[in-house]
Amino acid sequence: MNPAIVTDVRISDERLTFILADGRAIACPTSWSARLARATPEQRAAWRIGGFGTHVEWPAIDEHIGVWTLLGVAEDHALEAAGFASPRRAIRA
Repeated sequence: MNPAIVTDVRISDERLTFILADGRAIACPTSWSARLARATPEQRAAWRIGGFGTHVEWPAIDEHIGVWTLLGVAEDHALEAAGFASPRRAIRA
């Protein structure tokens, strides 16, 4: 399994796309996020990659979208595939 690490973001009025380190692109309608749908183009353009590439943040509108959301998988699975320990397993250990 290739880790899903975000390296770039493309966003428009219609579509949010995460570009991954292995060349894949995953996308969803911008309308999946009410905050992004209401944001100005300038606010949408002011994103940053967080969590070592596992999520994208838009600080001006207080929005955070994890790669797991676009992939439709559990957060733990996406983090483990990216090489990070599961938070639940770390607590149990």
